[in-house]
Amino acid sequence: MSEQEKSVKENADRVTDTLSKVSKKVTDEQAKVSDRVTEKQTKVTDKREMSVKKTVAKALENGDKLTQNCITILQLMAENPYITKMELASAVGISATSIMRNIEYMRNKYLRRVGPDNGGFWEIIE
Repeated sequence: MSEQEKSVKENADRVTDTLSKVSKKVTDEQAKVSDRVTEKQTKVTDKREMSVKKTVAKALENGDKLTQNCITILQLMAENPYITKMELASAVGISATSIMRNIEYMRNKYLRRVGPDNGGFWEIIE
């Protein structure tokens, strides 16, 4: 093996070693980011669940009766604030008209629509 071939092989080995180290660092960073995202998602989910529980408790204190459909609608809106009325109807298993009736009952007391009809989101009032 000539001197030039040895030099090329050594350079190739160094490049391979460096790539392996960089790849490991990237993988470690991706794992850290993934862990942070999962942790934040868990916190957000817990916060949303608490807001639904507080809203239901507030309704009970005020003497309002929230039906199971209303509670399910609140839970679905907490999970996805951008959910549409048609998606709610499909998930709850009732008609879109019933969804609108339930929303109107809860609006201003327990629910608020932020933004326009198309592109806005639902906010649960605690």
